[in-house]
Amino acid sequence: MNPFQSPPAPRSASSDTATSDLAFVETVEYHRFVEFCDACREFRYIGLCYGAPGIGKTLSALRYSRAEMIHKVHREPAESRDQLPIDTVLYTTEVVNTPARVQFEIRTTRERLKEVALRPIQKEATDTLDAIRITDQARRAEIVNKPGCSPCDRPAVDPTYFQTFEHFQALKRAVPDPTTLILVDEADRLHMNSLEAIRSIFDDGGIGMVLIGMPGIEKRVARFPQFYSRIGFVHEYRPLDEAQMTKLLGERWLPAGVTLPDAVLAPDVIAALIRMSGGNFRLLTRLLTQVQRVLKVNQADIVSKEIVTAARDSLVIGQG
Repeated sequence: MNPFQSPPAPRSASSDTATSDLAFVETVEYHRFVEFCDACREFRYIGLCYGAPGIGKTLSALRYSRAEMIHKVHREPAESRDQLPIDTVLYTTEVVNTPARVQFEIRTTRERLKEVALRPIQKEATDTLDAIRITDQARRAEIVNKPGCSPCDRPAVDPTYFQTFEHFQALKRAVPDPTTLILVDEADRLHMNSLEAIRSIFDDGGIGMVLIGMPGIEKRVARFPQFYSRIGFVHEYRPLDEAQMTKLLGERWLPAGVTLPDAVLAPDVIAALIRMSGGNFRLLTRLLTQVQRVLKVNQADIVSKEIVTAARDSLVIGQG
């Protein structure tokens, strides 16, 4: 598998995020994150994922949960745009969080996933019941409009419609909760009582859970023995190393919305970009965006080391 394979762009993005698939790259770190989440799902453990800001934790969670595969129509969930199940909840912790709010928002998101799972049954039920209703109306109209028919002679309601309705309702009730994993992003924001609410959801649900946060979250959670005892896996999400960054830039990866001259980047330019970004996707995105701006301001058409340095000087990223 090519760790730098770029996925196709979606036709529409989730309303909850402005992130485009064009900006996402399936790196080695992403595949390690996938393996980590799969283990938490399979063994029904709580996992801790931590890493520096800007290296792709949230983007990876969005990609893994497939949140952008669900688009909203009139604020209602629609079916996914492929045949794979939607079984992962992505919950982003708010700055102000209470146990009741955390439980409510996670429950609401799980209900949305359940509605997505029920969409095929709902569609079949609607089509079938509409066909029965139209047939019954035509048959009743034929009987009522027959010469000599009295209003008292109206035919009895055909029970087939109601029997069919109950059949589909039973099918809906038989569909289990599709959620098998909950990803909690920005888990550093969780207060002690909110962590207890998360633990309660985990204990009641028989599902896996992953908490995503900054380095040090594993030490903070260790102060809560009841929660910490349920943690089965810990994963450090690391920045891209030099070899991966070189391959990425050599293949002309660019953030969404950024366009640069078509010429291949020179080795010293790639080296400068790697040194200044340190393998951090967020810094690399900001740096390349500034490179585009500097090129436009100077009416230049070649990305040189001097252009990259000028772009770096306009950002607050320290010396590099």
